[in-house]
Amino acid sequence: MGLTHSPWHWSLNEGEQHLSHILRDAGYHTALFGLQHEAADVQTLGFEALHAQRGDGGGRCTADEVARVTAEFLKTEAVKRTPFYAQVGFFETHRPFDFGDVTPDDSKGVFVPPFLAENDAIVADLAHYQGALRKADEAVGIITKGLAESGLADNTIIVFTVDHGIPYPRAKGHVYDPGLSIPLIVRWPGGGIQGGKTCDWLLSNVDFLPTLLHLIGEPIPENVQGVSFSGAFGKGKPPRDAIFGFMQSGELRCIRTQHHKLIRNFEPRRLFATPVDVSVSVSSRWPNTAYLVTSEECPAVQLFDLQKDPNEFHNAAEDPNYADIRAELDGRLWAWLEEVGDPILKGPVPTPYYRRLMAEAGRG
Repeated sequence: MGLTHSPWHWSLNEGEQHLSHILRDAGYHTALFGLQHEAADVQTLGFEALHAQRGDGGGRCTADEVARVTAEFLKTEAVKRTPFYAQVGFFETHRPFDFGDVTPDDSKGVFVPPFLAENDAIVADLAHYQGALRKADEAVGIITKGLAESGLADNTIIVFTVDHGIPYPRAKGHVYDPGLSIPLIVRWPGGGIQGGKTCDWLLSNVDFLPTLLHLIGEPIPENVQGVSFSGAFGKGKPPRDAIFGFMQSGELRCIRTQHHKLIRNFEPRRLFATPVDVSVSVSSRWPNTAYLVTSEECPAVQLFDLQKDPNEFHNAAEDPNYADIRAELDGRLWAWLEEVGDPILKGPVPTPYYRRLMAEAGRG
């Protein structure tokens, strides 16, 4: 529902298991390298070993520092610790982009997404973002080289993914496609998963856990909401025809199919300008929101035809030609909210901070 660190303080529900708990109980050595975003107290996550930590969950170790420690583990310890699960987290490409020794990278030009205005300020900011991308890519290279030197590369599953879209308005923090779209790269030569294949299936990060457990032959817990997409590595069929997304901090919920997306907005907000002009203020964290929105109120429902309008600029929710599509997607979205027990169905979601305040006041 939200971030685990201060001042948000969200946490896993009682009894919920992290992947590290499941694999540890299955006999795997579980180790965390660098950043994690799943708990305020990393000790609750079930890792047997913590590496590249600096007092705040590893968020202030640079990607190359984390990578070197990971590579050293792979070359010297992994053989003695098999089977093992190593979770590796980088701070890069989080803002500020100049973290560590990251410098801008425009060696191959700068790509400006169509939802951002193209001007000197945004081009410079994107170049710095690309520098952070290069740093993360180089760190992955350090790790894969260490894995190759360990002799374990063929029988080790590597997954590269992230938790949300790029750190720009209309992307991170929203459920437009640039906020939901993330990389996913999987390699396992010994299991027949190697380079040269791409997949256009609709997948969700909740599908990663059952997929991994299926690949390694471990039982999938009954309460898992995701579905295995291991068929993508062979001749299987897509397990989904739609994915669901949400952004608690904005009370947004959505359903996305291959051709359409429907968004429900549960709180008042303004519409984004299109394209967004962030040239007035590009800060180390977020551009000043005064320059990101119009004076127009955001509607409760937005519907986009992704084939005709891939940038999600034109809301078709009130277009009678899309009435049937809206009704179908809206019904599926409400059914999903019921299925997962989304607390938004009972009203605005109280935050952990609110609950703590009320408890301290004797009103909890």
